[in-house]
Amino acid sequence: MKIVDLLGYQVLDSRGRPTVAARITLEDGTSHSAKVPSGASTGQHEAVELRDGNLTGANSFYSGLSVTKAVLNINSKIKSAIVGLDIDLPEVDNRLIDLDDSERFESLGANATLAVSLASSLAAAHQQQKSLARYFQPTGKLLIPMPMINILSGGAHANRGMDIQDVLIVPHGATSFAEALAWAAGIREAAAKFGQSKGMITHLVADEGGLGIAFKSISTACEFVIEVIDSVGLKVDKEVSLALDIAATQFFQEYKYNLVNANQSFSGKEFVGYISNLVNEFPIVSIEDPFAEDDWESWIEFNQVAPKSLQILGDDLLTTNQSRLERSILDKAANAILIKPNQNGLVTDTLKVVNKAKEAHFRTVVSARSGETEDSWLADLAVGWGAGQIKVGSTHGSERTSKWNRLLELEQIEDCTFNGWQS
Repeated sequence: MKIVDLLGYQVLDSRGRPTVAARITLEDGTSHSAKVPSGASTGQHEAVELRDGNLTGANSFYSGLSVTKAVLNINSKIKSAIVGLDIDLPEVDNRLIDLDDSERFESLGANATLAVSLASSLAAAHQQQKSLARYFQPTGKLLIPMPMINILSGGAHANRGMDIQDVLIVPHGATSFAEALAWAAGIREAAAKFGQSKGMITHLVADEGGLGIAFKSISTACEFVIEVIDSVGLKVDKEVSLALDIAATQFFQEYKYNLVNANQSFSGKEFVGYISNLVNEFPIVSIEDPFAEDDWESWIEFNQVAPKSLQILGDDLLTTNQSRLERSILDKAANAILIKPNQNGLVTDTLKVVNKAKEAHFRTVVSARSGETEDSWLADLAVGWGAGQIKVGSTHGSERTSKWNRLLELEQIEDCTFNGWQS
């Protein structure tokens, strides 16, 4: 079935900022659209998100964040290259590489290439009369990933009311995704009520739906969430554990890790000790970006002393980039990778990173961004790719619940099994 039309256009993400959408029309008359998310806490090694800078007219109100250049690339260069092709995802992605063979899509913009790549994925699944999840895994039981859910948020997602980015929960004692999500929703609601009872400001919600409560230290934030888990009758460590997104690059300056709210500053070696104490003191099963994106020495040192069961998750360190993943495997700097398609720019190349990680026995965590859309394709990708975990945000906001709800649907309509916590 051939592609007969391609349209790029500008839409808004969950933070009210412009982002790119693409719609592919096939010769059977159907159209298939995808919108691209955008991050607030971004690593410098991510694929390039092409934005306009200051413009006149209506787009001047977007403070230079409009994406008309990326949209124009879709409606001119990319359209002329793929209209008339049979709908074949690898072929479309190869055409995009031919148009821009730079490492990070500096010319076309990764927001343009990913929008087209995603729309092509959806169109290809339609051609085969399959869900997007089944398109990537045609046979066998589909794996519904373990969710990692935001409860407290700080850093770039919540005006730095807390030094680190997120305190999350992992409901690893649940026996189904539906049960895991129910536990998470209950904990999120209890956290708001518990905080209010202590006189905390609990009505502030961060970009990803977590509570923007201010905490002076990481320890007090962890203690707060542990108390909340206990309050709803779930067993800490046995049924629900903690995960931390440190996002250390955000507060790494002049070779120091500066915790502003805690009024503490650490060298790399000292911060390795600080993070080690945290994971030894609290029931933490996963820690994301505990060190800055290019502080390889601290990553390697921590991996040598961390508990073997701890998930050491690279986001800014790895940026869904195969060469950085390969370095991490060689240097033993991490044991898990956060998968964000917009860090990469193509669906097929993102899947290659997933497969490379699995070959190296890295855990894979498919992740949304802080600036999300109502699209649910991320849930299908996580399931179709057999990722062990998924990180979407909290249980608030339709841009978050669209992914959770799609996973609930897939658990009901497909032949699935729920992933337990990976040992």
